Amino acid sequence: MTRLRASIIGASGYAGGELLRLLLGHPQIEVAQATSESNFGKYIYAVHPNLRGRTTLAFSQAAEIQPCDVLFLALPHGEAMQRIDQFAELAPRIVDLSADFRLRNPADYVRWYDHPHSSPQWLERFVYGLPEFHREELRTANFVSGVGCNATAINLACYPLLKADLIDRQRGIVAEVKVGSSEAVTRKARARIIPSAAAPCAPLPLPGIGTRPKCARSWPWAASHPPCT
Repeated sequence: MTRLRASIIGASGYAGGELLRLLLGHPQIEVAQATSESNFGKYIYAVHPNLRGRTTLAFSQAAEIQPCDVLFLALPHGEAMQRIDQFAELAPRIVDLSADFRLRNPADYVRWYDHPHSSPQWLERFVYGLPEFHREELRTANFVSGVGCNATAINLACYPLLKADLIDRQRGIVAEVKVGSSEAVTRKARARIIPSAAAPCAPLPLPGIGTRPKCARSWPWAASHPPCT
């Protein structure tokens, strides 16, 4: 079977490193290129020591990316939306791990992320990548958005209760989620990274990180009954 050539833009962070680990172990994937502007030229295993012995690839720059079968975007929130037209010329399939294409309504980006979406025409083209809810859509999707971690925890925890009709949908759901400090991005939230974040429990600033509308992507009834606080 011919393997798919996959490349990753932004492969030096937590998400990019885990994605590399998974793709390098996939029998139907060949990792062609992986980019990092700050680690350009370094071997991947120098940044991700757990991958030593599994690849001899070195990080490329994004400008060097060649066309491939599937392109993964592991960029900070807000960057993929600004360059999506450029990325779409490189591959017929794109998987974006950021929050840039998780929501359908452009106005939600202003409300939940405090900035307008720079490519709103692309939002309808992305399928929310939670297979437990969107498996059939994902089978034929060319553009897939990564899912929110907190939203996924809430979706999967509540789904059996919703399916069994054990939740009063008129009252909605209150979800309290506690996460590890690795949820914070490595570059912009040093105060939430170990050792700075060891021991304390700190709340995220309200209105939050867009968890509520991401839950609504998988709960059709949420349009008329806001589901999650």
